[in-house]
Amino acid sequence: LIDIMFAFGAITFLFDRYWHPETANPRSFEKLVMFFLFFLVIDFITSAIAFALESKEARVPEDKWLLSQVWLQRFAYRQLFSVVLFKTLKRAFDGKPFNWDKLERTAELTHQGSVEVTG
Repeated sequence: LIDIMFAFGAITFLFDRYWHPETANPRSFEKLVMFFLFFLVIDFITSAIAFALESKEARVPEDKWLLSQVWLQRFAYRQLFSVVLFKTLKRAFDGKPFNWDKLERTAELTHQGSVEVTG
């Protein structure tokens, strides 16, 4: 929800700055941005701690690359996840059933390519 609150606060400030410039307070917008940046730093630190606590025998260079992708998760994946969550909640409140699209298991394997076996 902090992303929604930040977006709402930023849009409200921009609206006030354009339509009611005498009531728009740039200091409050600076505080909003500072609190949001502080939240992002805390989010990154907790992600770094989670990576450090993960039990692996050896640290691999990919860990640093994955940790750098936390920012992408914050601005892309979580927004997508929120949309899916709200759609799911709406469906639940409407009383519509959920289909899990379970695959029927047949224990058969079909292969469409040709495989040459020599031996």
